[in-house]
Amino acid sequence: MNRCPYCNTSFEEIRQTGFVGCARCYQEIDELKTLVHKLYRGKKHRGKRAGGDNGRV
Repeated sequence: MNRCPYCNTSFEEIRQTGFVGCARCYQEIDELKTLVHKLYRGKKHRGKRAGGDNGRV
């Protein structure tokens, strides 16, 4: 079982509860890295810009 060495949270615990143990879980738990990559591949966060245009041209 793959666990985060910093907080000892397992992927199964994250899957059951929906809560990640710590920020390092994203780097340390291979299944979580794979899941996040599949969910967000190719998408970039652009944030919000003043004036409400959100970067649209």
